[in-house]
Amino acid sequence: MTLSKTLRYVPLALLALFACKSEPPVASRLATAEARMQQLQLSATVQQQKSYPRLPSASGIELLDSTYYVVGDDAPYVYLLDGQFNQTGKIALFDTADFATGRIPKAVKPDLESIAHFTYGRAHMLLIPGSGSGPKRNRAFLVNLTDKKYVEELDFTRFYTFLKRVLRLEADGELNLEGFAMDNTYTYMLQRALGTSTNVLLRFDTQDFKRFIFGKGDLPAVAVYHFALPAVGGYKTGFSGAFALEDKLFFTASAEDTPNAVADGEVLGSIVGVIDLNALPYATRAASPLQVPAVQFMNPDGTVYKGKAESLVVKAGAAEGMYEVVVVSDDDAGGSGLLTLQLELKL
Repeated sequence: MTLSKTLRYVPLALLALFACKSEPPVASRLATAEARMQQLQLSATVQQQKSYPRLPSASGIELLDSTYYVVGDDAPYVYLLDGQFNQTGKIALFDTADFATGRIPKAVKPDLESIAHFTYGRAHMLLIPGSGSGPKRNRAFLVNLTDKKYVEELDFTRFYTFLKRVLRLEADGELNLEGFAMDNTYTYMLQRALGTSTNVLLRFDTQDFKRFIFGKGDLPAVAVYHFALPAVGGYKTGFSGAFALEDKLFFTASAEDTPNAVADGEVLGSIVGVIDLNALPYATRAASPLQVPAVQFMNPDGTVYKGKAESLVVKAGAAEGMYEVVVVSDDDAGGSGLLTLQLELKL
């Protein structure tokens, strides 16, 4: 080997040596990440509740300025609520012909399970993706709130096919994206656990994700993280909603006795939890999912809230570790609920 070639390889060798000395083993990093999250102690107390019999199957909620935007999984609208949670209007996403009975039939609904706000240039946008749990559910809707609430339909079939390959899913109904959140750095999608599968966080670079949805870039690279959530009544809980705030990903999850992503089942309870995004391990495996802290909702009288929490908005409270949480719920009978929680995080 010539001297020039030798010198060319020296920096790489030194870099590898430095990495070996400075980076703890993968197992140690995983243990540290899990320990940091396990130190959190959570409590969640219901403060108020409100019912919406004519707002069907609420599944996602977002907040912009003083307006809440709520989407239902079998409705063709985004519903607008004011700061006191009164319904003030709605935005039509697509043709409402199948909504004649007040709910879109399960076989044809796009199953809109989540909603997130982001900015694109000077425009404020809402992105509302389908769950991906069947061919009819591969659509997404983009709402430009700045430009007269202009709505564009997107075909996510190629994107969801890519995610199914990443997650090694083969059959329709196995992909079931229930949570969605965006911040300036990352975009997050939550895959709800079914059967023996794990709950999964899919993370994308936000700028890459925006370029993709506007047709200016290819499929965004994805990082995959597996999580184990607390059980409710002996049943596994699955992700149902997400909200990013302060380097944390807050989530709702519920336990439902159902064999797949299409059929409804008996609701056994709901939880709220938090993933410390700074504590994410470098890699996780389905065989060893990371444990995350979560807690069931408690009513003021000390009983357990038994509703089906679908999504959430989180606002920082007046004191450190205190948060105000607004949750939407689905009664699986054509109506919706909204509740506020006081969430406390203690180390």
